Amino acid sequence: MTESIVATPERADRNRAVVRIATATLAALLSLLAAIRYGTSGETAVFVFALCVLVVLSRHDLERRTIPNRIVLPAWLVVLVARLALDPDRWAEWLVASLAAGAFFLVFALAKPGGLGLGDVKLAPLIGALLGWDVIPALLMGTLGSAAFAVVLLIREGSAARKRTIPLGPFLAAGAIITILFL
Repeated sequence: MTESIVATPERADRNRAVVRIATATLAALLSLLAAIRYGTSGETAVFVFALCVLVVLSRHDLERRTIPNRIVLPAWLVVLVARLALDPDRWAEWLVASLAAGAFFLVFALAKPGGLGLGDVKLAPLIGALLGWDVIPALLMGTLGSAAFAVVLLIREGSAARKRTIPLGPFLAAGAIITILFL
């Protein structure tokens, strides 16, 4: 007996459940790695929170091609306030890195409307508040990762790939995750 390849509501529910479990598992694994690397501290709590948010935002961007304000903006505020409270001597670093990262991406979004989503522009300040000056290598890794992916698509699909959109959020999140865990 062959299984039907037609999507059914039960199959869609099962797929959503699998994606949710995979998202939670990835967030838990990354959180464990952060706890191993940083021990028990306020900084670890900020990193664990941010890692979970970055995983959820990435999933959302992959599924819907949007980064929801209802997640990214409160997360940015929580991370920024936590960073300022935990290490007030570095207040200028947290604020400048956050605002500069957002302004940098905003320039590109305004220069070519439709080329860069405003969700990505709002994700950059979250990463800046989280990483301080380390936002630079994180965003560079994420941007280069997306460029490499685009090149692979162009090679594989030719000129048809130019009409495709690539969600940048997961690449930016990956750059931040690599920076948190390995740099």
